[in-house]
Amino acid sequence: MTQLDDLFSISLEAALVLLGIAFFGRLLFRWWSRWREGRAPWIAVDGSNVLYWQDEIPSLQTVRHVVDALKRRGMRPVVWLDANVGYLVGDRYLGPVPLAKSLGLSARQVIVAPKGTPADPLVIEGARLLEKRIVSNDRFRDWQDQYPEVRQAMRFLRGSIENGALRLDV
Repeated sequence: MTQLDDLFSISLEAALVLLGIAFFGRLLFRWWSRWREGRAPWIAVDGSNVLYWQDEIPSLQTVRHVVDALKRRGMRPVVWLDANVGYLVGDRYLGPVPLAKSLGLSARQVIVAPKGTPADPLVIEGARLLEKRIVSNDRFRDWQDQYPEVRQAMRFLRGSIENGALRLDV
């Protein structure tokens, strides 16, 4: 019976070791995921422009498609939208929380311009603060005197959605 007791003892120790490895492995994976997310570069998204990238019909799904693609490329998007976005895609005002939910982002990654204020200068300012590019096909011509950096093509990541396929000009 001692051999059976020894075998049981060894099996119990092995099970405890494996349980410990699984537990600490999971903790390590969580830490690594948070660290990697914190290291991902930010990118500014002109949501009011991207909204129209597919068939020139405003759709949050279009913005979600672009956001998901940026996230797959290791970026953390911040999306700026005009206050009227809810009326363009639905029948009511939508604030950052419901929009973030629709876009698969945290509410801090969605900024809705105050009523009567265009989102364009907010996007430009945000990109300036983040020191990042803007995902938009807009040329921001009305804002070139105030923000000369928008004259630089390299400041933008342009794209389109054709037949359901996203094309980003990197």
